[in-house]
Amino acid sequence: MRAAQLLALALALGGVTTAWAQPAVDESPDAPPTEGPNEEAASGGSEDAGGVDSAQGADGEDGESPAQAPAAPPSKVGAAAKPEANVQAQPRAKNDGLPAWGGGGDDGLPAWEPAPVEPSKGAAPIQANWDASTGPVAEASFPWFEHHGYFRIRADLFHNFDLDTSTDTGGGSSPVPPPTNGGDSQASANVRFRYQPTLHISETLRIKTTLDVLDNLVLGSTPDGGAIGGGRGFTARPDVPTETFSGTQTTPEAGINGYRDSVRVKHLWGEWKTPLGLLAFGRMMSHWGLGVLANSGNCLDCDFGDSVDRIMGVTKLFGTYVAFAWDFPSEGLVGFSGLHDSLNQRQGQPFDIDQRDDVNEWVIALFDKPVTREEKEARERDLNEVRKPVFDWGIYTVLRSQDRAIETGSSLPLRGPQDPVISLNSETDAFIPDAWFNFEYRPEKGQHYKVQLELVGIFGTVNDVPIGALQSKDPVVCADDAIGPDEIDNCPASQRIYQRKRDIEQWGYALEFDASYGKLKYGFHQGGASGDSTDGFGVLDKAPIDPDRPRDQSITNFRFDRDYIVDMIMFREVIGSVTNALYFKPYVGYNFIEDEREAWGFKISAIYGRALEADATPGDDPNLGLEFDAELFITEFDRFRWSVAYGVWFPMAAFNRLDATGRQILDEPGTAQTLQTMIGIQF
Repeated sequence: MRAAQLLALALALGGVTTAWAQPAVDESPDAPPTEGPNEEAASGGSEDAGGVDSAQGADGEDGESPAQAPAAPPSKVGAAAKPEANVQAQPRAKNDGLPAWGGGGDDGLPAWEPAPVEPSKGAAPIQANWDASTGPVAEASFPWFEHHGYFRIRADLFHNFDLDTSTDTGGGSSPVPPPTNGGDSQASANVRFRYQPTLHISETLRIKTTLDVLDNLVLGSTPDGGAIGGGRGFTARPDVPTETFSGTQTTPEAGINGYRDSVRVKHLWGEWKTPLGLLAFGRMMSHWGLGVLANSGNCLDCDFGDSVDRIMGVTKLFGTYVAFAWDFPSEGLVGFSGLHDSLNQRQGQPFDIDQRDDVNEWVIALFDKPVTREEKEARERDLNEVRKPVFDWGIYTVLRSQDRAIETGSSLPLRGPQDPVISLNSETDAFIPDAWFNFEYRPEKGQHYKVQLELVGIFGTVNDVPIGALQSKDPVVCADDAIGPDEIDNCPASQRIYQRKRDIEQWGYALEFDASYGKLKYGFHQGGASGDSTDGFGVLDKAPIDPDRPRDQSITNFRFDRDYIVDMIMFREVIGSVTNALYFKPYVGYNFIEDEREAWGFKISAIYGRALEADATPGDDPNLGLEFDAELFITEFDRFRWSVAYGVWFPMAAFNRLDATGRQILDEPGTAQTLQTMIGIQF
């Protein structure tokens, strides 16, 4: 790599997450202690995850629950309020400041503020205020907009992620292929502006949305000429034959000069506050607990994010919050609004063509944690004045089913018997329980202890795997090959193999212990995910159902959500997620400068990974490797963050490249490294 590129990476800036109105205090190792009765606010960010799912779009305001408590009187912009939220040093294992069903600073339940009143004539004009996002709303009249979001730039250098095991024809032990033309390193920078406004219609109605502008756009992409830029169709420029002579950057357009448009609408949903509780409806963020199962991906360094089309009600019964949701994960084949024929809506309204291919999902969530302003103030008193430990919990249960599945996944409407779309039997049922627990204790000023645990299970059955390659297989065969399919009645029940059937048995968990003693931050994170005995990790390298192995009757490899980040290289970039593994991660950090507004510090961590199913690894060995990560950061809480991080991973025998017999080692993995820098502004 050229020296100029290395210098650019070294000088790049970094890291911040979204701030919401009235964000809660960060309990990460980077957060400083606060003073007096507000020494540390009730837990926030995904560090607090537990309660309900962000799908309903909580905004993190310290307001009332949807079912009770009168609104507090409005105040003018500029009212004194200190920032309470912080972002955790990247690499991170959580989300910060995201609307989450039980997760964190946003309690998963919208906190409603009173109607702003238009300033009287002659009143002082509203002026810019850096503390506005943490203070009361401005005086205005309905309807009015509330603005939140962030802007980030990231620069990354990846070195040797193919682990020196790739061959000329591919087939290395790493799921990550090498750069083109025999290179060893990849480097780039990208940008994202996330805008999350809320339109307040009245005291009880509001609309929320998420828009990503230039979402992870690589800096230097979409030039105005050459084969990579505008070299196709009507965008071609004959006077710019190669990228060397490009004079400007063009706007990204899907299918023209990129695969994404410049502006992407991620979420759009409405909320109605009633005397019985809250009703939320639309496409919204989906987050629960620590983010192991469902993760909204709303942290600065997150890339994916879970969304769900949902109708949900939330209320409080006998001191416990209860949420019921009807989800629409997939409707199968749908029509097009602009296509008017006998199979589609002739008035221009698209609709679901067939009910039998729908995926149905119902969610029930129970949780006990502070949500209203009164509950949060009581929590602060318990932690910071009474100095007693506190405990929160949440249970999230999902029921999912589907009768038929579409093999091709086409969204085009059916046009006749010649249509290539195939609807196959599936008869899939799944039960997904998830439990979250949080324990927190602050015995004295400057000391803080927090333990969180999320446990997940996925259990179910696919009675008829909807893959065309399996439809030609005999439904039942005998483990004794001497007994053919025509003699299956002679096969004992214990030896019968149902080739089109799969049992789903998966589990995963994440445990986080975080502590601080003055400026010293330390902790230990540990977790695990079940694996499968078939070759491959099942994230970046293969699908969970392998048509070439019809006698594999189980799907057992659980995968952490890709935005639950535990490291920089091993799980995040190479394997793709935590799966078929146990990991152990101690860390320590120290803030050189620390006050109520900002912190300058560092964090170092180590993580060891061990496979649960050694036969599934390329090297048939359980030892995945040992990684060391270090980060230096400067952060102004809820406003600005800069960071530079370095990671090095020493892969072990699990990534050996073996011969066809699996007995001889052809290549041993090499060391992988990364240098990552970020800068972010939040509001």
